[in-house]
Amino acid sequence: MPGDRAKKDPFRVVITGGPCAGKTEVWRCLGGAFPQGVLVPEAATELILAGKSEQSLGLVDFQRAVFERQGKLEEEAQKKGLLLLCDRGLLDGEAYLPDLLSRLDVSQEEVMTRYAMVIQLEVIRDARAYAAHFRTNPARHEEHERALVLEERIKGIYGKHPAYGLLSGSLEDKKQGALRFLRKRLAAMCPDLLPLTAERDVC
Repeated sequence: MPGDRAKKDPFRVVITGGPCAGKTEVWRCLGGAFPQGVLVPEAATELILAGKSEQSLGLVDFQRAVFERQGKLEEEAQKKGLLLLCDRGLLDGEAYLPDLLSRLDVSQEEVMTRYAMVIQLEVIRDARAYAAHFRTNPARHEEHERALVLEERIKGIYGKHPAYGLLSGSLEDKKQGALRFLRKRLAAMCPDLLPLTAERDVC
C-alpha cells in the first residue's frame, strides 16, 4: 500500500565506474531483470546532452548541478518504487572534484549510508578498444589515462561501502556478475524485492 511504502527506505543500488566501463548497459540489464526496479538515469549525461557541461559552467558549478540533479532524480524515483537502480550516485562527483562535498557542507558518510550497495565496473583496459567505444558516446570526453585515474578515485570513495563489488571482464561478464551480486544482496536484505520468477544470469 502507498502508506506502507512511504515508511520504508528505498533499496538504492549504485552502478558506477570510470568512463566507458559499461555502466549504462549493465544498468539497463538490471532494469530488465528486475521489472519492479526504478531506473534512475545518470544526471551528468542528462545535463551534458542538454548543453550544460563542465566547459560551459566550469568544473565547480557543473558538479554542483550534477549533485543537485542526481538528488532530485532519486527523490522522483522513490515515489515509484522501493528498488532504485542508479546510473552513478551522489558521491561520483568527488572523483571529479575531490572537495565537492565540503563545498556543499555534506558528510560523505551520511551520503554513503543512503545506498544499500555499490557495483563498480572496471574501465576497458585496452586503450584502442576504449577509444573505439569512446567515439560512440557523445557525453564522454576523457582520454583512457584519465579514465583510469577516475576509476581509482571512484574505488577509493565507494570501496568503503560494506556492500561494494568491483566487476571486471567483458560486458557480458559484468552483466552476469551484477545480476548475481544484486540477487544475493536482495535475498539477504530485502527478499520481497526479488522477482517472483527466477531469471537466468543473462540479459
